[in-house]
Amino acid sequence: MNVFLLLYTHPFWVAGLVGAAYILLLAIYRLWLSPIAHFPGPKLAALTLWYEFYYDTILHGQFTFEIARMHEKYGPIVRISPYELHINDPAYYEVLYSRDSPRNKYEYYVRQFGQPKAAFSAVEHSRHRLLRASMNPFFSLTRIRRYEPKIQVLADKLCKRLKEFENTGNPIVIQHAYTCFTTDLVSEYVAGQEFHYLDSPDFMPQWCETLSGIAKAGVFFKPFPWLHSIMKCLPKSWVTRVNSGMGLFFGFQQRCINLIQSIIDGENDEQPGKSYKDHTAATPAFFHEVLKSDLPPSEKSAERLAQEMLIVVAAGAETTAKALTWITFHLLDKPEIMQKLLDELQRLDPTQTASLLQLEQMPYLNGIILEGLRLSYGISSRLPRIAPDTVLHYKEWSIPPGTPVGMTSVLMHHNETVFPDSYRFMPERWLEPDTRKHLEKYMVAFSKGSRQCIGANLAKSEMLVAISKVFRNVKFELFETTVEDVTMAHELFLPFPKVDSKGVRVVVKS
Repeated sequence: MNVFLLLYTHPFWVAGLVGAAYILLLAIYRLWLSPIAHFPGPKLAALTLWYEFYYDTILHGQFTFEIARMHEKYGPIVRISPYELHINDPAYYEVLYSRDSPRNKYEYYVRQFGQPKAAFSAVEHSRHRLLRASMNPFFSLTRIRRYEPKIQVLADKLCKRLKEFENTGNPIVIQHAYTCFTTDLVSEYVAGQEFHYLDSPDFMPQWCETLSGIAKAGVFFKPFPWLHSIMKCLPKSWVTRVNSGMGLFFGFQQRCINLIQSIIDGENDEQPGKSYKDHTAATPAFFHEVLKSDLPPSEKSAERLAQEMLIVVAAGAETTAKALTWITFHLLDKPEIMQKLLDELQRLDPTQTASLLQLEQMPYLNGIILEGLRLSYGISSRLPRIAPDTVLHYKEWSIPPGTPVGMTSVLMHHNETVFPDSYRFMPERWLEPDTRKHLEKYMVAFSKGSRQCIGANLAKSEMLVAISKVFRNVKFELFETTVEDVTMAHELFLPFPKVDSKGVRVVVKS
């Protein structure tokens, strides 16, 4: 009776006591009773996800740097949250990111982008395998070679657009130009419809802002995924006033929905009323093929395919453009490296278009591409994986089934044992064939395993053609740009330089 009287007369005190008891018991469980309680790491990180929130949201993309400090203090395996471990050991990468063993994704990680139906966000290994089976053939090297003429045409168009700025003295943010190039290419490849961003007189800086905004917003949406639903319900004019990047993102999202629906309805085909089932082009777009695949109808819905398009276009455009930007800076900043590249390119017949096959045989060009990928990281945040049913073993540690474990390309690519003088742009490290084969085991800009980036072949082909054409045909000089503009100061899914960076800017000379 006294208990009921206490509840009635002091409900807030009782609620407070119950809440405090819950927090105390939860802390005891996480610190001493959790299956991963015995792994080393900061106690505060083991207690709460707010530790990550503080470093990534409040301090703006600093959690990856904090993870690196954890490894320096605690060793190669650390507990970075109440639920998650992180390993910093290049030799373990191919074990964690296995091609043969089932690996689930960590829902907490993938929900940050609000595209749960895309293959990138598929948590269960079985669903991801189903979706990737319909996608893999289209991104094979054989299919990329069939698309080579379009890559060549768009690279020529990029050069032509850049030369419009010749001797004007007007600086160009080169990443804007590269992003228009990669966006036009990947949109044509996957949807059969070029976005024509290269036609924009100023290279559409707002599009780069959109892509950066998608990446940067993840630190807010990861702990609060329900914000996606709220923002979708708000008038787009409100969202744009609050955050212009998010407004642009929702505009891009709607464009993907409209484009996918038009593919389904047959509105993009040359013959009016012709449906995707009748699409017989020599090189049909990716989504036409998905719609003709054996996927169940639920996986062919306009909503799911629009989410797939958003992820493929955004990721394919931004990461490749960053790598091209990083390469451009280092070539212009180090004339001796650029001269070696030009000497190699001079072996090509100037009256002929160099084929992908020819470019793939050029050691120094390929060393530059690999070094650019290494220093731009691809996805720079950790990529947690879960072995759902088996114990993972790392040295003397046994990792319980169902535990998210991550590794990070930034730490891999700056391992001084594997990549000596790792912050230096040095294409020569890739020139000797046996050394290159060894180093490629640890170059993880596209990750590895069954969930490796599906667009790796396309990205490498774009980069080979773009770098060879741009530096044979356009003369640049850096404009008020330093190495700080290509040095990661904030890690927000993708690498970003210092906040006040104006990007890699160039002027075009005759």
